[in-house]
Amino acid sequence: MTTRRNFLNDLGVLASVMATPALWPALALAQEKLPRRGIPGTNDSLPVIGLGNSNAFRQGDVPASTALIKLFHERGGAYIDCMGSSRFIVSEAASKLNIGNELFLGTYFMNDEEDVMRENIQRLLEITGKKRLDLVQAYPEFAVSNWQMFRRWKDDGLTRYIGIARHRSSYYETMLKLMETGTVDFLQVNYSPLETEADQQILPMAMDKGVAVTINRPFINGDYFSRVRGHELPDWAADFDCGSWAQFSLKFILSHPAVNCVLTETANPDHALDNIGAGFGRLPDEDTRQRIVKHLQSL
Repeated sequence: MTTRRNFLNDLGVLASVMATPALWPALALAQEKLPRRGIPGTNDSLPVIGLGNSNAFRQGDVPASTALIKLFHERGGAYIDCMGSSRFIVSEAASKLNIGNELFLGTYFMNDEEDVMRENIQRLLEITGKKRLDLVQAYPEFAVSNWQMFRRWKDDGLTRYIGIARHRSSYYETMLKLMETGTVDFLQVNYSPLETEADQQILPMAMDKGVAVTINRPFINGDYFSRVRGHELPDWAADFDCGSWAQFSLKFILSHPAVNCVLTETANPDHALDNIGAGFGRLPDEDTRQRIVKHLQSL
């Protein structure tokens, strides 16, 4: 049942969207769910836009986290990537919304004794109501020496998938070697029109080995927006249904065939809607991808 409070809240969101032209595509597709891409070698899939470790999660703001996750989920979002105390905030919010089993939680386990990490896993399972975690991942410097432990957790039914995650090219060689074992389910790596190194070896190997790929740093921790600030979006962006600078980067990333999901990091509902809008409509072809890179380099 729609309450007066919910109705007024919806009106507020509607007014905010209508005041921002870049969000109009998201409004037009409000009843549509985000497209999904299959996880290699499985019958599972992920929506193409995910949430990273938002400030709302890091600051322990359960009301703000709940509102953000609700908006994200209503538009078909599922993947949330978080670590430390944030994963418990996300889990509590999901529990309040009764969607614990509908979210795909990617979380990190590092630098603790195995007993402590297993206790944390059990706590997450109790909060979310899941029978097992979706994705356990770690930075390469921890994952390499503890990979057998992660594989054992998977065999024990504590997690469905295991993976590695990093955002620096200096770790690519280690990530490549671990992928060569054929036991990596997920790879998270930095990739954007201003950071394209991953498409030289990392992304091709992920495709070759059947590894699902999630992308971090789509906006290079805000440096991307410093680059484009004060510049108009080029007219030809409309050729691939792009309505904002955020979508300009996200659609470039999603146009790579190796990518399953791009992780966006925001606590702002308007920004979240804009990011979600990148998951709909056309994507740039190869010539346009190169044009995007050259355009950004020229700014």
